[in-house]
Amino acid sequence: MDLQGHSLRTGHSSISGSMGEHSDENSLVVIQLDIVNAYPAADRQAQFDVVAGRASKSYDNGHVQIGDDISYPSSLSHYWSYFESMQGTASTLHFSNYQGQAHKIACSKGSQQGDAFETVYFAVTTFLSFGRVFALHAACTGAARCDDVFIVAPLADGLAFTAELKQVLQQDLDLDLDVPKCNCFFPGDRINDDNHARALFQNALQANPQLASLLGMDTGISKTGLRVVGVPIGTDDSELVQQFVQEKAPAVQVDVGKLDIISDSLIHYQMLRFCQNTRFAFLGRNTPTPLISDILAQVDATILEALCRKSTTTRVANGLLSFTVLLT
Repeated sequence: MDLQGHSLRTGHSSISGSMGEHSDENSLVVIQLDIVNAYPAADRQAQFDVVAGRASKSYDNGHVQIGDDISYPSSLSHYWSYFESMQGTASTLHFSNYQGQAHKIACSKGSQQGDAFETVYFAVTTFLSFGRVFALHAACTGAARCDDVFIVAPLADGLAFTAELKQVLQQDLDLDLDVPKCNCFFPGDRINDDNHARALFQNALQANPQLASLLGMDTGISKTGLRVVGVPIGTDDSELVQQFVQEKAPAVQVDVGKLDIISDSLIHYQMLRFCQNTRFAFLGRNTPTPLISDILAQVDATILEALCRKSTTTRVANGLLSFTVLLT
């Protein structure tokens, strides 16, 4: 699979090849990795090395030495001045919380998540580390999109990859895997239930002392599925999707109620439309609608009731009409 036009898989096996190598005790798995506070935590010097195309320090456990060339998209060189002005010195982030209290945070690492250009910068930097580790684990196939990393491999190989990637990210980019939030999905019919999956997972961890850094990775073990970019995938069982969406609905409905403190009705409408409605609109676009239509209707009703409580002006009333069309 590709990231920014580059092949992430640098070994020689494929998903089908990995499937041929697994066994009952070393089952095929899909491991989903999560990086702690990824965008704001990345080491800026490593990012500058990517843009410069040359290493200023050692990377990949010494496989890349100071002065070695670093592969990078040549188009990035045109933006050196931008990166230098934005990240060449420490900056101060100013923001206000929901109570109106001002805060300042000194920033000397990483960048702001949500900035499209910084997303590219983060992706090309981490891509190199992902690619180097994949090259050393031929039994693993995977893909990464920024800080979302997925590995398809026999269990023991996938865990070995994860442990090494955790070490490389710490050493090279000052990033760390959020081990408790990482997930491991056991597809197929060889696994009886989630308890069986957890037992196999724990056996694999205990069999290899080098996996000690992953001992906390035991909460997201499942044979039914996992979440990919906010959408549940896995078995054909519709219960997985319905349960996932049902658990999300109350949180959105509670958040809708919290917005009642906003006195400006137009701002209230905009917050509902662009912050709350979009959360379930995303799920509606990416999951089978018949499975979740009843749940979506409940959330829509909560949002419309909140809008009616605040629609005291013609401007917001017109917005309410357009928003009703948007929901239907």
